[in-house]
Order: sequence, then structure tokens, then C-alpha cells
Amino acid sequence: MATPARGPSVKTPDKKRIASLDGIRGVCAMIVVTTHVAFSTFVLPSSAGPPTEGIWSILWAGQVGAIGPFFIMSGLFLYRPFARATLAGTPQPRLGIYLVRRASRLLPAFWVLCAFSLIVLNLSSITGVWDVLRPFLLLHIYDFHWYAGLDVAWTVPAETQFYIALPIIAWVMHRLARGVADPARKARRMLIPLGLLVVVQLGWALYINSSFGPWPPQFFYPFGVSGLFAIGMAMAVWSVLTEVSPDKAPKFFSWATKRPNLFWLAALVPYVINCAQPFSIPGTADWLSPEAAVIRSALMLIFSFLVMVPLVVPGASSRLMEVSLGNWPLRFLGRISYGLYLWHFAVMYLVFQSGSIFGETVPVQALLGKFGFWELLVPTVVGTIVIATISYYVLERPILKLTDRLGKKKTAPSVATSEAGKPAPEFTSSGAGRP
Repeated sequence: MATPARGPSVKTPDKKRIASLDGIRGVCAMIVVTTHVAFSTFVLPSSAGPPTEGIWSILWAGQVGAIGPFFIMSGLFLYRPFARATLAGTPQPRLGIYLVRRASRLLPAFWVLCAFSLIVLNLSSITGVWDVLRPFLLLHIYDFHWYAGLDVAWTVPAETQFYIALPIIAWVMHRLARGVADPARKARRMLIPLGLLVVVQLGWALYINSSFGPWPPQFFYPFGVSGLFAIGMAMAVWSVLTEVSPDKAPKFFSWATKRPNLFWLAALVPYVINCAQPFSIPGTADWLSPEAAVIRSALMLIFSFLVMVPLVVPGASSRLMEVSLGNWPLRFLGRISYGLYLWHFAVMYLVFQSGSIFGETVPVQALLGKFGFWELLVPTVVGTIVIATISYYVLERPILKLTDRLGKKKTAPSVATSEAGKPAPEFTSSGAGRP
């Protein structure tokens, strides 16, 4: 966890905390990749018949939200400087620097994917300039148009809009809290808009799944993940409150410090419930009923919260966390996780040999069950790791370093710092990257 710039340097356990966050990003990115392979090979709609792989179909269909921790980390690390300004009286973050860093993190790698997908996979379906500009302008989920290779790219517009909305939400929270002096009361007032965002996510799940047919464009709107962002922002409020008034820390912070592994054990409960797929058919990938959609959305919120608590509460460390998330391979996958997330569907289309370069672009829905799981998984994982590594070292990291150099001259002294006094890392979600 980061500390205030003028605070004491962070001890070794906090260094491991950052390593664990890299590790969880790597784990979640690989779960996303593997889940999409499973949903393309043996986790099929119920119309295809009963689950083909028995318990394995049920376990993979029960995947309850590997993208959830990404959104929570975005809310947590990006809102912390705003929360500190409200609760500790430090200067407000500079919005220009904030927005430039967000854009430099999210857009260049995504634009490269767009160019590749348009030229290699979708060239035969382009009918005009707007078909080219639409994804670059992040409008492909609103003026909906399907592009092979951009199947999961709905999260990039969602993330971008959250970046824009966050300072506005922070301003509202600041206004609500400014009338009281007690930090704990301030924090409670700040949580009010965040509670509303959780309600919005659940309400959106109910609205979408009761008002539209299967997989409408509205499914990809950012309202469906607003509660995850809100949980991350709430964690930022609680963590800063703990810095300002340690005696006012939420009780679950002390629980996480004493028994961090219990939160991961508790996270198995929403996962198991989702494996049973209430109001749906276990082991399948159907469009959900309204009741099932609301339950799944709630389980995603609970699961993601429980997974992240022991990773962000100061002092909540365990040997299990260190070994499972602090190892070099997962930390490496965490660093390149944005590329893993962006590119795995494009690689799958290349393995399928579906795309303009092969003469015809066939939607992945029409290819379900045509490949075996391992037959698709191995080349997808290997190819995606190679491309994501190149993307990170050739494109993403150089751009981030340049942006940081340009921004250092204007950065306010209240910016959070890490153990060495350097700007603390901020971890993003659907892009699975970090600034």
C-alpha cells in the first residue's frame, strides 16, 4: 500500500503487498484467457445439450468475476489521492496529469489492437470510414458493431468513462463530506454515492436481462460494473481513514490483518453458489434470466471484495499470499496483463483461421465446440504471452515512462509514494495494466 508523501517509508511487508497485487493481476488475466477458451470449446449454451465435461463444465461456467479485482484496483488506486485530499486536507490531484496518464495507459495498446484487427481480421467487412473510426473512438459498444478480435474490448470504453467520471464523483463526495470535521463521519458521507453505484450495477443487471433479448449491446455499457469501481473507491476511503485516524479503521481491516486467508476461504462461497447457477442450468453459457443475472452480479461483487481485502489492508500478509502471488512468473504476467487481456481473442481467431486474412470472418459463436480445450488453449496462451510481452516492452512501458517524465515536473507533492519515495503504482482493471 502506498503512504502519503510526507509519511514514513513503507516497510518490507508493504513491498510484498505490491508484489501480491501484481500477482493477482497475473492470476486474473490468465483466468480470463482460460475461461474464454473454455467457453469456446466445452462450456456451451444449453441448446447444445447437457454439459459435455461434467464437473469441469460446471466449475468453469461458475467463474464469478476474474475481471472484478481489476475494476476494484482501478477504483482504489486512482481515487486514493482524491480521498486523501478530502480526509487529510492534502492538495487535490492535478486533473490534466491524471487524464494524460490514464489515456497513455489505456489507449495506445488498444489502438494497435484495433489496427491489427481491422486489417487482418475485419478488412472484408469494412464498408466506410466510420467502420474504421468507430473502435478508435471507443464508440463500438454504443453505435454497436461487431469486430472480430475486439470481443472483450467493451471494457476499454467502460474503463475510460470511469476515468472521466471519477473526478466528478470525487467532487460530489468531497462536497458531502466538507460539512463535518470528524474523519469517520466524513468517510461515512463519502460512502453514500458509492452505495448508489452498487445499486446501479444490480439494477442494470435486472433491467438488461428483463428488457432485452440475448446479448444486447446495452449489456456492455459501464453501468454493469459500476459497483466494482465503487467498492475500490470505498477501499480507498477506508485506507485513507486508517492513515488519518487509525482508531477509526473499519473492523474488517483488523480481521484481515489477523486472519487474511479467511477472506479467500470466504470467497469460495460465492464461487460455489455461482457454480450452481441459481435460476439457470449449471455448466452452461446461457443468457440469464433477470433473477439469475442479479444474483450473479451480486456474487461478483462479493467475490471480488473478499479476494481483494487481504491484498490491500495494511499488514494483512500471509505465507499463502506471498507464495501464491509473489512469485516471479505471476508478477511478470501481472506486468503484461493488459496485453494478455487485449490480445487473447485476436489470437483465438488466428488459431480458428477465421478472419479476412483467411478469406472469411466467422464469429466465435459459430465456432463454439469446433476445437478441443487443450488444442485451443496452448497456442492461445503461448501466442498471447508473446504478443503481450512485445506490447509491454516496446509500446506500453516506453510511453508510460515518457508520460511520467513529462508529468513529474508538475506533480503535486501530495502524490502517493512507494517504499523508495517514487510514485506509487496504480493498477488498472479491464486493461489489466498499470500506469
